[in-house]
Formats: sequence, C-alpha cells, structure tokens
Amino acid sequence: MDKRFAQALLHAEQACQRLNEVLAMPEDDIVRDALIKRFEFSFEAGWKAAYRWMRARGVDVDEGAYEVIPAAFKRRLITDAQGWDDMRKMRNRTAHTYDLSMALLVAAFARGDGQRLLADLLNTLKARADE
Repeated sequence: MDKRFAQALLHAEQACQRLNEVLAMPEDDIVRDALIKRFEFSFEAGWKAAYRWMRARGVDVDEGAYEVIPAAFKRRLITDAQGWDDMRKMRNRTAHTYDLSMALLVAAFARGDGQRLLADLLNTLKARADE
C-alpha cells in the first residue's frame, strides 16, 4: 500500500471516529458546534484519502474537493456524486461564518447523509486499498 495513501486513510478513519463520537451524544448547542467542526474535518480527510488513492494509481487529478469528487465517482470510490457535492457545499457553508439556521441544517445533514457517505467511502477505500 502506498505510504501517503495509507497515512491519508488513517487520518480519514480517525476523523470519522471522532465524528461518530459526537454523533452518539444528545444534541445541544455545544455538541452541535462540535458536530459541525468534526463533520468539516471528516469531509476534508475523506476527499483527501480518495485523492491519495487515485494519485497512488497514477491518476492525474488536481488536489481539491471540487476536482476529486467527480474523479472518485468515475473510479467508483463513491457511488453518490450528488450527495458528495451536497456535502462539499454543506462544509463550505459553515467554514467561514455562523448562522443558527444553517448550523441546524448542516448538523442534520452530518447526522444523516454525511455520516453515511463518509462511511461508504472509508469502506470502499479499505476494500480497494491493494488494487
């Protein structure tokens, strides 16, 4: 297994474990804020692991979520390109500003589709790690 991919996969696994810890807690303002932050860094770690998987196999893709998501879909690392694009947009909505209604929306996304999409990616990357 490529060393840089292995490190990126480990980071993604650790980030998602941290996300799952907060998802197990009842939501209040502080937990919601922690959930959003952990969702942000889990998303970042996830697409970067997909990027490293592709680069280890000689795929020429720019290092950015906007470029990596369609390339990952093309290579069947992700099966829900629209869900990942939605997740990218959700992450961007909370990264630079705070609005309660947006925080509630992003937290709900992270608890549902976000968690599922990240788990699916991790499972696929682990299954295809030695390709």
